[in-house]
Amino acid sequence: MEVFEDFELTQEQILHLQSLETLHQSENATFDEPEEVFQIPQSRKRRRILSDEEEDEPVSPSLSGHTPPSAKWFRPRGKQPRIIPFTEIPGLKPYALRQELSSGEPGDFYSLLVNEQMFQHIADQTNIFAQQTIDKASTKAKSRVKLWVPTDKEEIKRFFGLIIWMGIVKLPKVVDYWSVDEMLGQDFAKKTMSRNRFELLLRMLHFSDNTVAVKNDRLSKIRTVVDNLNHTFAFHFTPNEYLCVDESMIPFRGRIIFRQYNKSKRHKYGIKLFKLCTTPGYTTKLEVYAGKTVDSDCNTPTNVVLNLAHNLLGKGHTMFVDNWYTSLELAEKLIQQDTHLVGTLRKNRRNLPKDVMNANLKPGEFIAKENESGVTVMKWKDKRDVYLLSTKHSIGFIKKNNKRGEEKIKPKIVIDYNKAKAAVDLSDQMTAYSSPLRKTLKWYKKLGIELLLNTAVVNARVLFQSTTKKKMPVVDFRKSLSKYLICSTKENITQSAPRPKRQKHVLKKNEGSAVKTRKFCRDCYKKNVALHGRKVAKNKTKKVTWFCPICPDNPYLCRECFDQCH
Repeated sequence: MEVFEDFELTQEQILHLQSLETLHQSENATFDEPEEVFQIPQSRKRRRILSDEEEDEPVSPSLSGHTPPSAKWFRPRGKQPRIIPFTEIPGLKPYALRQELSSGEPGDFYSLLVNEQMFQHIADQTNIFAQQTIDKASTKAKSRVKLWVPTDKEEIKRFFGLIIWMGIVKLPKVVDYWSVDEMLGQDFAKKTMSRNRFELLLRMLHFSDNTVAVKNDRLSKIRTVVDNLNHTFAFHFTPNEYLCVDESMIPFRGRIIFRQYNKSKRHKYGIKLFKLCTTPGYTTKLEVYAGKTVDSDCNTPTNVVLNLAHNLLGKGHTMFVDNWYTSLELAEKLIQQDTHLVGTLRKNRRNLPKDVMNANLKPGEFIAKENESGVTVMKWKDKRDVYLLSTKHSIGFIKKNNKRGEEKIKPKIVIDYNKAKAAVDLSDQMTAYSSPLRKTLKWYKKLGIELLLNTAVVNARVLFQSTTKKKMPVVDFRKSLSKYLICSTKENITQSAPRPKRQKHVLKKNEGSAVKTRKFCRDCYKKNVALHGRKVAKNKTKKVTWFCPICPDNPYLCRECFDQCH
């Protein structure tokens, strides 16, 4: 790619620009000439100036806002704010773990993000909810809920591994995976878990205790999972310089107060997620939108970005956002935190230069202004008007070929924005491949499966490919992860806790003289102590030479007591 900061000009235009630059360098220079509009020709490297003069008259904002009312807008001078350089090394952290897992498997990286404590927490909460359900059930009702057996983290792993496999092998209904029909039946599901047990686990799956739920928190049923995943996502990965904030939709058509509608998304109804991503599609942090009435101050566009990037500010990152988030207020706050902002812009935002927003341009033309803080606001005419804001770019243009091979000249702001904004789109695209999501009326189950078996899986794949330098398709990665969750738990059970063989209890006679080896019968002595006391029990209890070598402590027992015990 070739960057063009200046194009070939005529001699008169060069003299004109030099005179403008001299006036700009003077302390009290003001201009009253009409605004200048530049056109970027598509066929030759030449800038055509339509007007003869350049205007630098300050534009007073019509609405009061966070930007000072005395803010001035000037001709772009390329004086963007200087922030600290980005010096961190992107990828898996710490460095010792990166070397250790250089030849790791998909399951090794997934276990970093969804650790053993998370599986144990889900198993405990599932058992609590199952017991609460059993207590509420009628004593006369015939239900397999009463046959519930407490689960553990190893079974939860097999349960999740089976759900991931069901996303790869799609069948119309869950019961079809255990069907005896030769066209639908699957041996893999039958060998992993029975149908009744799978349906019971799916019904009882829970992530928090309902009795200790926080009333003011609508997300209390899933809060622990969200917080733990945000911690592991940020702890094990260092993002690169470019960060992107956008929203994603989890399809859900059930009745819930914070369900959203977005006609621009593939799934119009669903639960909204705010995601902070970095290339190539790694989600660093996410937040679930719970409605305007809950914590309304944190739901404003500026605060959403600041909350998501709270731990990454002050490190030299560049934040890319769309027109819902972009504003001068956000740009100034990020500059104070040594972070650049680049994004598309809405025309009706506060304190923007009116002559730029209202300019009438032809295709290929642009107009731009820059304020005292170094924030550049640009309007560029492509197929339609494009409004841009950047604290990192001036008015540079790039020559690039499009998908058809045609050579186009675009602003560098647009090129960088499209490249960084693809992080969220790529994350959503990878999530959609072989997704295990199914219809359910329980929103927290839908959200939990999305976070644990979609978002975490995509992040684990990014860690795997960046650390091992191997490429693996999404389907193959999910298949390998499913085998890891199912087969590794079976091996751990057989190796760590082998089932003991059943031993037969027998009476064995103690060798030696009967006078020296015989002792009181244990059970007879206990009965006599309870009835007559210790002094009388010694005289009434008989002594025997027979003991059981299988029982703990090898107790001496008479034949009657031995038969009763065994």
